[in-house]
Amino acid sequence: MVQAHRIKALALVGCTAVGKSDTAIKLAKRFGGEIIGADSMQIYRGFDIGTGKLTAEECDGVVHKMIDIADGDADFSVGEYVKIATMEIERTHNSGKLPMIVGGTGLYVYSLLSGCNFADAPKDENTRLKLKLIAHFFGSKALHYMLQSIDSQSAAKISANDCKRVVRALEIYILRGRTKTDTVAHEKPYDDLTIVLTLPRDILYERINRRVHRMFDDGLIDEVKSLLKYKNNTSMQALGYKQIAADIDAPREQLEQITAQKTRNYAKRQMTYFNNMKLNKVFIDARDYDTITETVEKFLENKTCTG
Repeated sequence: MVQAHRIKALALVGCTAVGKSDTAIKLAKRFGGEIIGADSMQIYRGFDIGTGKLTAEECDGVVHKMIDIADGDADFSVGEYVKIATMEIERTHNSGKLPMIVGGTGLYVYSLLSGCNFADAPKDENTRLKLKLIAHFFGSKALHYMLQSIDSQSAAKISANDCKRVVRALEIYILRGRTKTDTVAHEKPYDDLTIVLTLPRDILYERINRRVHRMFDDGLIDEVKSLLKYKNNTSMQALGYKQIAADIDAPREQLEQITAQKTRNYAKRQMTYFNNMKLNKVFIDARDYDTITETVEKFLENKTCTG
């Protein structure tokens, strides 16, 4: 049963290029919402074209938070995201608005809505360095195998190629003597609903191709060149930025092609994560705005809306 005192929080997620931003703005204007970003790359200042940040005109008067909150050399963690986003949710609610968490970084959304907060988990640079050295000499899969042997639940949620998060999970275990799974809080902090926007794969991939082409037309290569001082930072792992920075003098056609391919691969991984994400969620075709609005209305009226 929903607890009446809990803050209502609506999340709108989906693969890149599925249409989250346009739908979110329509919903925000209709239901009096403010948008709290859940994009691990839109938090970085200056990373605009490749991350699909909206212009002020495109925001159409809707407040957006969790955008441009860190410099490109910042090591921004999931725990830090949860801490700041939680404050934004409370601020939005207290102002009489509906908090809307919008983005494609599933881990951010899950950590925020599930009550998994690692902000207070200990950190140790020496421990982290030793784990990174293991990854360097034996490969990231060796680290993932270590994690799998001590915390299979965390390992199932983290890609073997996501060395940063594998290291963090192992670091928590080494320093606390408990796994990341055992460490998290499991009490859900909000009365929440997550709407996962979907599209047929062929339509989604065509949208991705068009979006990547438009980004290159808008000057993505020049933007990456202006940010090369961050080449060794996490921020430069963003799609497009990483591919361009790795071969900055390659022909545009080649860079655009590999960026589109990597983005399509990422979209596939995003949907896998959303499918496995254990939250109160519904999957709705992104083109079916009527069903989306009806689902939000039922949620706000405390009616059952899960499928």
